[in-house]
Amino acid sequence: MRRWAIRLVIATGFLLLAIQLVPVNRSNPNVDPSRTIYTALPVADNVKVVFDRSCKDCHSSETAWPWYSYVAPMSWVVAHDVHEGRKKMNLSEWGSYSAQRKEDLLEEICEQVTNGDMPDRKYVIFHRSAKPTPQERDAVCQWTDDSRQY
Repeated sequence: MRRWAIRLVIATGFLLLAIQLVPVNRSNPNVDPSRTIYTALPVADNVKVVFDRSCKDCHSSETAWPWYSYVAPMSWVVAHDVHEGRKKMNLSEWGSYSAQRKEDLLEEICEQVTNGDMPDRKYVIFHRSAKPTPQERDAVCQWTDDSRQY
């Protein structure tokens, strides 16, 4: 039994080392400042703080890739979440969206923040300060309401 356990530990170690070789795309595309949400809409400072702290890593092309995004299998999860987040909404590409898409996203931003669906729970585990306070959620929703007129 002891010999079997040692072999299992060694095999697990080799597997963990081997999966580090799987390539992961952690690139940040170039950002055209004229296309960002901050250029397209007036964003209040208190809302920008929330976006930078709670949204930017997954919903922009300016992701700060943390140390654990370089260690498999976490690297796979983080990269997947970032790429999916950018597909759904990218603050760096806001200017390229249609008026209808912007309208829908503004509504969804408030809804997701109010429901606690965003920031993602996995993200908040490692970034506790990313969870908006009730006052910050209210400020974001007020901003989305005000921004629908643009």
